[in-house]
Amino acid sequence: MGKRPSLFSTPRPIGRDDSEQAVGNASATGEAAVGVGGGRPPSRAGKRVLSIYLDPLAWKQLRQLALDSETTTQALGEEAVNLLFAKHGLNRSA
Repeated sequence: MGKRPSLFSTPRPIGRDDSEQAVGNASATGEAAVGVGGGRPPSRAGKRVLSIYLDPLAWKQLRQLALDSETTTQALGEEAVNLLFAKHGLNRSA
């Protein structure tokens, strides 16, 4: 059994013969989100994703805080992780 391709690898270019099939399968394969010739933005290179589930009220408060602070939820998440690391005496690396 061969090695499976990475989920984060750049999709192969779509030729003329594949274009109609790719449109139908884009939602199933995730190619629509990446796009042809796309990939991760440079700001995400070498980073890993962390997902958390929040109650709707907490998510709304986080978005509102980001708007009020003129920042992003990404920046607030990094700040939260750094505060957690500081609380536990770890280096701030987020």
